[in-house]
Amino acid sequence: MKKKRKVIDSMVCHIYSLIGIDRPHNHDAIVEYIFDDVNETADPEDWHSGDVDIAFRRFLEKGYDI
Repeated sequence: MKKKRKVIDSMVCHIYSLIGIDRPHNHDAIVEYIFDDVNETADPEDWHSGDVDIAFRRFLEKGYDI
């Protein structure tokens, strides 16, 4: 699980880069939300960056700040 969290952290940082923002002050909370979402909704063995993208979108749709 620790490796999965690190991979998700890296993918989230890549999203920041793609949308042109610096790492937000609540980065750890964002990664935690996305990690939980991916664990709840994605295939446990075959999850991918698209699952992280969807979880990030869900985070924003909930109205959380970045």
